[in-house]
Amino acid sequence: MRFLPTSAVIKSPPKPLYLVDIALLLSIIPHLDKLKFPMLVYLAAALFVLAMKPKVSKTVQYVFMAFGLLSVINSFYTDFNFASFSRFVLFISLLNALLVYAVVLQRLKGELNFYLSFSPALLLMLSFFLHNSVLMLFYMVFTLFVFLLLLVWEKMGTPLYDALKLSLSIFAFSLPVVALLFMVFPRISFEKADYGFRDELIKRSGHNGVMSLGSDALLVPSAQIVMEVYFDKAPPQNSDLYFRGTTLYVDSGDAFRQLKESEKQPLNADNGASSLGESVGYKVTLYPHNEKWLYALDIPAFAPAKSTLFDDYTIESREKIEKILRYSMRSYLSYKMNAPLRREIEEASLQVDEQRDKKSARIAKQLIASSDTQTLANLVNYFNSLDLTYTLKPGALDKKTPIDSFLQGSKKGYCVHFAAAFTYMARVAKLPARIVTGYMISPTEALNNYLVVRANSAHAWVEVYLKGQGWTRVETTAFAKHMDKDTLLALNNGEHSAMAQFLKRANLRLMYVKYVIETWILEYSRVKQMEVLHNLLSNSVYLVKFIFYSLLLIAFSIFLAFYINARRCKDRALCLMAPLFKNAKKIGYEKQSQESMHDFLTRLKERYDIRSVDEIDALYHTIKYAKIYDNGDIERLKARIKEISR
Repeated sequence: MRFLPTSAVIKSPPKPLYLVDIALLLSIIPHLDKLKFPMLVYLAAALFVLAMKPKVSKTVQYVFMAFGLLSVINSFYTDFNFASFSRFVLFISLLNALLVYAVVLQRLKGELNFYLSFSPALLLMLSFFLHNSVLMLFYMVFTLFVFLLLLVWEKMGTPLYDALKLSLSIFAFSLPVVALLFMVFPRISFEKADYGFRDELIKRSGHNGVMSLGSDALLVPSAQIVMEVYFDKAPPQNSDLYFRGTTLYVDSGDAFRQLKESEKQPLNADNGASSLGESVGYKVTLYPHNEKWLYALDIPAFAPAKSTLFDDYTIESREKIEKILRYSMRSYLSYKMNAPLRREIEEASLQVDEQRDKKSARIAKQLIASSDTQTLANLVNYFNSLDLTYTLKPGALDKKTPIDSFLQGSKKGYCVHFAAAFTYMARVAKLPARIVTGYMISPTEALNNYLVVRANSAHAWVEVYLKGQGWTRVETTAFAKHMDKDTLLALNNGEHSAMAQFLKRANLRLMYVKYVIETWILEYSRVKQMEVLHNLLSNSVYLVKFIFYSLLLIAFSIFLAFYINARRCKDRALCLMAPLFKNAKKIGYEKQSQESMHDFLTRLKERYDIRSVDEIDALYHTIKYAKIYDNGDIERLKARIKEISR
């Protein structure tokens, strides 16, 4: 795979075999991270040999045939069996290795044949099964353009610059055609298909269904993205957004846990939450967290497909979320939970060890009033009277008496400590209480309708059951009177500076573009295609917009193609002479390709003023060859050419 490092390569195309080498290198790059180590060694050895000698002997070919076969066997013998053909990932991985093996053997022959010419396309098509990302999309477009450029360059036999211009023009003209084919080309729907190696199989959520009261409880400083949310319309700006994940009932002393699966019950359709105001529709892109629960804005109106909405208004999928999941939701931001308080839920919500944190329990009993509403108000007033500090570094609590240690001792903690303490005292005061974990984020963090939820937005809050009103949210961190400097710095993270705000918004815009590309290109399915076609046939406004943007794309493609093909000045002095060339051609004086500028101007003296031509000659050669000249020379040359061209 040698390439001549001289300008001759740029002016004229190299041998077709070397052009195929370039295409092979580009198409094999996406496969490198999926090849096992033995195959990487095999590929590296082949590249080294070809760099030394583009065509090898039969003996070397046989050696590489055996070497490659051993590399394939060594890569898969521990993983592969007859049942593995049903494992799509392993099957594609094997196919990938075999294709690389075959391409290397073909290239070692040093001859260009149909199989070798078609191999880059095969490798590129196979990479669709290996990667499904925005980066791969752009790389694919770039690679296809290079393929086109190499083909045009080889067929035209012209300098690379001319081939590049023509390739760009073809690419520009193809944009409307590609867009049309993308929109209307039939798509096959495979309900159970799971194409591609998933690059996102890492756990994104910091919550495992248990809320510990230790120093690392639910504290996730990572800025890793947990989910992306796109609202049907701009999200309401009047309150924070709570994304509900799990509800915790069981107080085991040092942690709160969920109910057993057998104790959970699906929500009866007649007991769904009532909307007391507006509802909001949105789409969620949830990244893998290896648990079953789905996150929904408080409070969900329904459950997505293949999931269950329970009577505590949490949602669980049938399977663990081990790959990116996209689902549509609708939630009520102002609501009343109508699910009745089941006996099992009531018992779990009142379960408390009054002998564990005796000081807090004694105070809680003193706050009991004649009504649940007044008891809750007394609890809120009590917590507001405490001098509590919100900190991300609260220090260790006494595990034997964690609530007393927090409320009567350090008085420092974050959401889990506030939630656990309030839940404990509410239960002692005979109010059913539970902890909800999820994410809380301000709607001001959204870009238009797009919102990013990160791991460091993990949050815990409390819900208290009031007779006649149902479950009521209590934001317990609101009881904090202070926030320590380290926490302020960690939460703000320097975002008050103008540059930090600018970078944050710029990053959000890039993520929004990525989201749009993933949603409308990478995830463009038959369902979306049918939705688009249905809107075109039934919605006249949608049709007009579609036609308008289509015409706009066509106009842009034509403009881009003409702009690419427009003549550009490579030689400033020569471009300044263009008006003179045009005028002289009209009277029968055309500059010959091998004729020097001085000889051409000498001929022009037959028809033009000799003194003016001599001045043009001097000015041209000054601008062309002198190391130093000023703009005055350029203006004088323009003026003289204009004078004699009249």
